[in-house]
Amino acid sequence: MANRIWYDESPWEENDVSSHLESFLPPFPSQGQIRDMIGAAPRAGMDLGKPDFAHWVEFTLENPDEVWENDGLIDTRYYHYIGFFNQESKVPAFVVEAIWADDVMEVNNYALIVHETHLEQVRSGALVYSLAKEWQRESLIRALNEQALEKYDQDCLDRAKETIDRAIQLSGGNYSYLFNNRGLICWKMGLTDLAKENFLEAVKLEEANGDAYFNLGLLYFDELNYIQALRYLGKAVELHPNDSQFLTELGHLHLEMEHEQEALVLFKRAFQNNPDDPQVDFHLGYYFLYKKNRPRDAVKHYHRGLIKDPDDQFALADLAVAHFSVGNKRKALRIRRILQENPRLMPYTVSRLVYLSAKMGDYENALKYYRRALSLSDPYEPEWLHYYAAVVYANTGQPEKALDILKLAVGVGGSEVIKRAMSEEALQPLKQTSGFKMLRKMPGRRGGR
Repeated sequence: MANRIWYDESPWEENDVSSHLESFLPPFPSQGQIRDMIGAAPRAGMDLGKPDFAHWVEFTLENPDEVWENDGLIDTRYYHYIGFFNQESKVPAFVVEAIWADDVMEVNNYALIVHETHLEQVRSGALVYSLAKEWQRESLIRALNEQALEKYDQDCLDRAKETIDRAIQLSGGNYSYLFNNRGLICWKMGLTDLAKENFLEAVKLEEANGDAYFNLGLLYFDELNYIQALRYLGKAVELHPNDSQFLTELGHLHLEMEHEQEALVLFKRAFQNNPDDPQVDFHLGYYFLYKKNRPRDAVKHYHRGLIKDPDDQFALADLAVAHFSVGNKRKALRIRRILQENPRLMPYTVSRLVYLSAKMGDYENALKYYRRALSLSDPYEPEWLHYYAAVVYANTGQPEKALDILKLAVGVGGSEVIKRAMSEEALQPLKQTSGFKMLRKMPGRRGGR
């Protein structure tokens, strides 16, 4: 501990400080020392005495560069709040000395430090806070977060989680955005319960974190839990009523719930707030293609959205389906070729390629993409992947294999798969087999599109 320096002058404001308390701070410098050190020029009514610096006290307490702790008398702690004039953490510096006693803090003294030895004395206790170190720590946390997101995009999910865990540990668990991002990583890993825990922790730390509410809503939407999805997506929109992405996904949810008017109102708001956002067009295209069976309207919306974002895989895949549905096979084939050249196809895109290839009679490609889809950690709608593979095997004279694959489809999709199979021309020869009759007795599962 540093040698204590007794100071006779009344520190800060006389009525605020007990005169018998000791101080660690050196005497206040002379006017000449102040001018030599900081180049201050005297002004009318200002003689550069100690009282003229009293207004610096509050700012230094609120914006310190460093805080040091020293032991004082029994049950008394001294804290030195230091503000530097430069980035080198050297003199000159302004120091406010505060004491804690009986859980009450009061200012005991303040001083302008112009000698390096005096600064060393003030900094001889325990370092409680350092703005420079906090900035280094913050920079490292942000760098780790960026690395984790990069690994997330590259599907290196174990590495991504290890990195985000390090960031959270270094942050002390106080950064909402880190928990939101760990939730995204866990969700992509298939750890949905852990993802929910992280999203909830994010909103606990920051109630206004609309991204965490949004991601919770999407997760429940993905699980077909529309009530919870509506709760969290609605909260995201409540917090950020002009966010076009939040509005669009809430509109998409209302479409799935067959609340068409509510959805269209949300889409209109999203478009007004961000006319350059293509997602409104993409969601309307999806709605008209798969919910209303109006592929020509779907083509119009997908075209309009792709002008804004020509590389969106999902929209391109659905546009190919829409063109095929209205008889534009050549356009569908052209889009399929564009998609096939992409080295990083998403599960949804792969599933559309299975469907298109099966419908176009390109059975070799259909099975190639079917096998590729099953190699993914989270294939999109596996019931319909199996279903169209079964159709391909039936069309290529392999009824037993078709029945085996159809069993997988029914096992995932239940009665909806059976319903479609009953009207599928290629599967008609299987309807009279004992194996198909057994499939019809299997318990129902969730339906698909």
